[in-house]
Amino acid sequence: MSDGVSVDVSTTIDLSHIDARLSGAVLQVFEESGREMANAIDKQWRGWKYKGRDMGTTGRSSAGWTHEIQATEGARVLIFLNKAKHYSSGKPYAAFVSRKKGAVEEWKIVQENLTRDHLPRMVKAVIAALAKGMTQGPSKQVRENKQTAYTRLKIT
Repeated sequence: MSDGVSVDVSTTIDLSHIDARLSGAVLQVFEESGREMANAIDKQWRGWKYKGRDMGTTGRSSAGWTHEIQATEGARVLIFLNKAKHYSSGKPYAAFVSRKKGAVEEWKIVQENLTRDHLPRMVKAVIAALAKGMTQGPSKQVRENKQTAYTRLKIT
């Protein structure tokens, strides 16, 4: 464990054909899915055997999980991060966590479970929310952002 490694698990839905930020029911689906997936990670990241360990030094990798939503234009992303740091070295280590020596790293199992169990449900719910949003309320026109001035920074 030289420099240490954090974990970054991203779940992406390509909605680049929609020229607006997510809002309303679709954003709510993203938020609920994010909470649901975070709870699934929390449940999976439990039940470790700490034989011979000081209990004051345990639980860091479980507490290190956070998530955020990027719901702006283009690909919409749910990002799950674990930046837990080792209690003595202060280096990130969550990418090395596994149930036993030589086993698959636990973050890979997290990613597989999210992709297999949660992502398909989220996609269906987003599609349903988009379809429902198209049939309700007055139509809205989205205008193109026409910026009149800009600053360019070139680093050479």
